[in-house]
Amino acid sequence: MSSLPGASMAGVEADAIRATLVQAFPDALELTVEDRTGTGDHFQVTVSSPSFDGLSLLDQHRRVNEALAAPLRDGSIHELRIKTKGTR
Repeated sequence: MSSLPGASMAGVEADAIRATLVQAFPDALELTVEDRTGTGDHFQVTVSSPSFDGLSLLDQHRRVNEALAAPLRDGSIHELRIKTKGTR
C-alpha cells in the first residue's frame, strides 16, 4: 500500500489515487478515477483486474479500500464509489 503524497484533509488529486491503484493492481485492464464533485474528496473508481477473478464483489471492494486506506483514514477521501470486476 502506498500513501498519497500530500494527502491530508485538503483532498487529493485523481492522478494520485490512480497512481496508487496502478501500484496495487498492476495487472488491471481498466482503471479509471473520476473526481465526482471537483473538490478532490469525492471519487468514483473503476477497476477491472484478473486479480479479482473468483473473488466476491465484497472482497473486490475490500481490496480497493485497503489500497486507499491512508487517504480514507485521514479524511482526504470523503466519499469513494467503487466499481470492480474480474476478467472472466
